[in-house]
Amino acid sequence: MSIIEGWKFPININSKTGKIETVCDNAAIKQSVEMILKTQIMERKVVPNYGSELRSYVFTVIDANSVSSFKKAIKYAIENWEKHVQTIKVSTRATSGPVSRMQAEIEYTTDINPTPETITKEINMSGVN
Repeated sequence: MSIIEGWKFPININSKTGKIETVCDNAAIKQSVEMILKTQIMERKVVPNYGSELRSYVFTVIDANSVSSFKKAIKYAIENWEKHVQTIKVSTRATSGPVSRMQAEIEYTTDINPTPETITKEINMSGVN
């Protein structure tokens, strides 16, 4: 039996059952974490503090301070908005040049299932991917 269940995004109707497709447990948490990272703070009018500040790093010069701040922003957003995440480890990689990028590999465990989950988030400094 599922502990957490929510709608799968993007929303889709199951053609066999006619019901909205759902995700459960760690899949629901992973979807939630991805949504937190994709949502810019102030983007949602009802809950303006929801999300992260990752888009604010677009056009930022890559240096030790911006990479450290990027890692902190990811960790803070997840800790603040996804209460089922127990441990978070954020590793970053940055490349500079004509197309600069910052990439974060986020490894976390949840209180539902202790199996580590991983999400990779990349920011192209001329736009978010």
